[in-house]
Amino acid sequence: MEQQPDLDLVEYVVITLPDLSSTEAVAQALRELVESSHIRILDLVGLVTGADGRYETVEPEQLAGLAALHGVEGEVGGLLSDDDLALACQALPPETSALIVVAEDRWAQLLADAARAGGGRIVGGERIPRHRLERSRRPQEGP
Repeated sequence: MEQQPDLDLVEYVVITLPDLSSTEAVAQALRELVESSHIRILDLVGLVTGADGRYETVEPEQLAGLAALHGVEGEVGGLLSDDDLALACQALPPETSALIVVAEDRWAQLLADAARAGGGRIVGGERIPRHRLERSRRPQEGP
């Protein structure tokens, strides 16, 4: 029987690609992350945005490039709603392809267990966009 995911450790990641036929390397990386117990995939959906901003979803089974994920433990699907997908698409430029991966961050389990043992829990986190980090690392000009 498969262990239930730790809901305090679930995040989503949006990965842009030139097109959804370019998924082999991403699929292999995800497989390695699952096999090394760093993550467990809970949902995975492909998206293609049109020039008009509308989007089309593509199920993983339709993407030959994701063959490396067949038989990988943990992929259950059904977590992403239409609202979730529409929200993710707002961050994508028109005519973009992307994979949305919902994963349990198993690498953080020890930290979550320690927080619970002390009466707390992990309640948030955020992936910091690259442009914000680059801006913060630039030398500040004085007055």
